Amino acid sequence: MNYLTYAQSIHDLSIIRASGIKEVIISNKYLSRFSKLECCRELMLAARKLNLTVILEWDILIVESDFAGISERFNAISSELYDVIRVQDVGVLEYILETTSKPIQFVAQTGNHNLIGLQKWVSYIGTRLERIILSLELNKDAIKNYCQQLSCPVEVLVVGPILLFYSPRKLLSAPLLESINQEVIEAMGESEESPHKGFPILENRHGTFMFHIKDLFLLDKLDELMQTGAQYYRLDLRHQEDLNLITDIVNPRAKENHFAQVKQAYKRDVIRGYFHINKSDVLFKKLKNSRVQRKDEHYIGEVIETKKSDYMAIWIRTNQTIKLDDELKFINPEGKQFICKVYMLKNSSYESVESCGRGQLALINYMGGVWPKSQVYINSESLEE
Repeated sequence: MNYLTYAQSIHDLSIIRASGIKEVIISNKYLSRFSKLECCRELMLAARKLNLTVILEWDILIVESDFAGISERFNAISSELYDVIRVQDVGVLEYILETTSKPIQFVAQTGNHNLIGLQKWVSYIGTRLERIILSLELNKDAIKNYCQQLSCPVEVLVVGPILLFYSPRKLLSAPLLESINQEVIEAMGESEESPHKGFPILENRHGTFMFHIKDLFLLDKLDELMQTGAQYYRLDLRHQEDLNLITDIVNPRAKENHFAQVKQAYKRDVIRGYFHINKSDVLFKKLKNSRVQRKDEHYIGEVIETKKSDYMAIWIRTNQTIKLDDELKFINPEGKQFICKVYMLKNSSYESVESCGRGQLALINYMGGVWPKSQVYINSESLEE
């Protein structure tokens, strides 16, 4: 098996070498999306001494105003320290083709889902192309077809985070203006329209990245992966405390249930991703929950907060009003419906009132099962009565 992985320290290198892995990806924080290294020279020298093939990663996307400064960072790294250059940005690819003679690994993970496009990149890079890295969103049938049709080796991710969203903008720190001064900011995101939450979000000098709540894990599907024809299998464990898990993954004396044990030892929940079927449409349905969309003329608004045994706070978004003794229908993000009669009604100042209208916050009596993002309607059945 041709495994490769990332190294961030000398300790990582020792684990990688002991595991039998022969290729290592190394970079600094100026060239790589997720590297934390200020300088990678010493790490590359150490990898050389261990007879590892060193892949220099330059996978960031660059705007024109930053290109000169970033290319200087690249040129400051001696070409004798690495064997291959790994690129994603098309401008970077062109720069590498013109200014170096090193082999190239092209990261085709975004915007390259069709065979014609991939074949064009293979043709354009030519003999300099060592391999192409395929998208995580391709299922096994597509991977197999592409491996058969492409004239270069193919690499796929088998363990690691699934990137859902990227923006070059600083989306976490921007709202805080000057009140925060951190190079790396981490947070957890949640959908405004569904109960799905726990999406890891990372902001660094290159922008903002949001990941799936579960990591990709295909180690228990290696037999199927090998049948696709993919030759290289990438392990991305940079978010783990250390790389000790690699020793278990690459264990040549693995037992039949070996990868089930590895999965248990993995520190995050995992999924197969798109490997068996492309479920990208399912993901969007989860992010855009139909259960919390406005449905009819009896719509009032949505629950924005609940306090157990005390109140439910409803934001009134239409010309409907909420009055004492009204009967309301709630549909929570799971689609469950609840009927509740209003026998307590207060405004945002917590003053008792007879009614609340458009744009106001209405506090009514609490009901279990109703969560924030639940949609609120006048109960049409009570109107008919």
